[in-house]
Amino acid sequence: MELSQKLPTQAHPTVFRWPGGGKDVCLAGSFDNWHSKIPLAKSHNDFVAILDLPEGDHQYKFYVDGQWIHDANEPVTTSALGTVNNVIHVKPSDFEVMDALQVDSLECAEATDISSSPPGLYSQEIHQYKPEERFKVPPILPPHLLQVILNKDTNISCDPALLPEPNHVMLNHLYALSIKDGVMVLSATHRYKKKYVTTLLYKPI
Repeated sequence: MELSQKLPTQAHPTVFRWPGGGKDVCLAGSFDNWHSKIPLAKSHNDFVAILDLPEGDHQYKFYVDGQWIHDANEPVTTSALGTVNNVIHVKPSDFEVMDALQVDSLECAEATDISSSPPGLYSQEIHQYKPEERFKVPPILPPHLLQVILNKDTNISCDPALLPEPNHVMLNHLYALSIKDGVMVLSATHRYKKKYVTTLLYKPI
């Protein structure tokens, strides 16, 4: 026997999908000589299973609610017994991208100079603030965040369509006014294409 015949063929993750509905769906195929029925997991409206198969052609069929059915939308072949089965061809070129990504991830993990984690040691100790750190002045708020709609005085007769266009850094933030007269005011500005929508929430405290 040649050395190439002794080496096992590399298995590749292969997806099987049954889109025809049903309650109980299983899969059987020539990859294990039709010995077992492999249950498929339901995913939305489909049933899916992922099997590690060696390279080559594999015949398979679905067992749906007690009946053997093949998928008419996938390639089919006629077996030696005269039955119509689906057939899938597993070839290495279909998985070259996945293999390349795996190699890249291993190289990144081995390279210490391009690690995404900051250098230094890590522990589970909780930082204890020193007395002088507790009285530090908080950082100054960027000035453009002071120009939100809650901090601007607008004329009572102002047309909402004429409000100034908000700065992009103000979007998708939640702003709050100091509580006055037992009411808290919250606001958030979002953008949809070229339109801006500001929502205000008045919450009695």
